[in-house]
Amino acid sequence: MPTWLAECFARLILASKVIDKSYYAIDRARSALILGFASETVANCFNDLSYGRDLSYHPESPTFRRGLFAWEESTIATYFPPPPARVLIGGAGGGREVIVLAEKGYEVTAFDPCVSLAAAMSCYFAGRLNIKIYRARYEDMPHLFPACPDASLMTLEEGSGFDAAVLGWGSYSHLRTEAQRIRTLSSFRRYVHGPILISFSKSLDTPSHTGQSRSTVKKWLKRDSNDFFSVYSGFTHAVRAAELEAAARQSGLKIVHLNEGRTADALSPHAVLVPVDIA
Repeated sequence: MPTWLAECFARLILASKVIDKSYYAIDRARSALILGFASETVANCFNDLSYGRDLSYHPESPTFRRGLFAWEESTIATYFPPPPARVLIGGAGGGREVIVLAEKGYEVTAFDPCVSLAAAMSCYFAGRLNIKIYRARYEDMPHLFPACPDASLMTLEEGSGFDAAVLGWGSYSHLRTEAQRIRTLSSFRRYVHGPILISFSKSLDTPSHTGQSRSTVKKWLKRDSNDFFSVYSGFTHAVRAAELEAAARQSGLKIVHLNEGRTADALSPHAVLVPVDIA
């Protein structure tokens, strides 16, 4: 190929960057509009549809994500009481954490808001190990609804409480307001008498020029500058360490371990919270 023709092709490829820039601008505009105008009901419905159709969350799918992450394995081994302690898992998805903890000997009660995922877990885990599956959002606590038509309602008020808990991978960041996050932590504080493991999306402390523009738009729409929307993950709130500490304190909890995702062994920022009276 002549040099001049090769250079023309190279320039054409370089010019195609405008496609990426255009998509990025459209994606950011869509995110801002959804954050500003979509109701909580719409956001919840979107999350249920999105995660319900993602086969990596279905326990019977060959693409199901299995096993604990290294940071989960290490944190649970360090802070959780030994089996057969009772563990409550919220935002359980397709049961990734559920099956591992049950196999370790824990007695697991789990729930997820997505009807299809809760039903899939209930069918897949039926009669296996010591697992109970329900359908509920964090704001539904203490009520956990049946995942299958022939199952029964559970009320956390009726039990003797749990020894530890897990808020499913990143699910804390799907809570839309600070009030919801405090209420969720307060609910876990009420029914869990031991360590609570949560993971979340990382706060962007040093936004770029584009990020500053988005922050201006979100301020105009009265949205938190650390709120985002993606067609792949739905609504996401990037959590600041100080914000998590304040929410924990208002919920009667104390952070005893915090990893903000700055080390090579952590795929997700995470923390362990315990009731202040046993900290």
